[in-house]
Amino acid sequence: MENNQPEKLDKKSFIKKAIVSILGSIAFGLLLVFIAYGQIPFKPILIAITICIVVMSISFFFAFKYPNRISPANFRKIFLILGILIVIFNLGLIMIEGGKINYYLSIILGLYFISGPNLSKPKREKSIEN
Repeated sequence: MENNQPEKLDKKSFIKKAIVSILGSIAFGLLLVFIAYGQIPFKPILIAITICIVVMSISFFFAFKYPNRISPANFRKIFLILGILIVIFNLGLIMIEGGKINYYLSIILGLYFISGPNLSKPKREKSIEN
């Protein structure tokens, strides 16, 4: 018998996973900033890390407190809203400042979010035998 239930996490293991995830995302962000700029600007990175820690800590808290309310349908709604906001904001920037490659790439990212990235497990097709 298959058991598709997610494993129960206690507070200690959940906090460990949250801290590892936060530190991993910060390290990945610093790597991308270093690749893009060749150096790490201190003040903007400090602000970004602070925001990242606060937002991710709150999101992990809610994920632990309300695990049943987080579903793929909710994620699709969030990505739809986020994609629409990204597209509108970058179209406004293109009209105000002129077309820069960063704005066009952000519009492509927003359109990808609107199309709905597949976050759920791929569905297996049922085979029909005669």
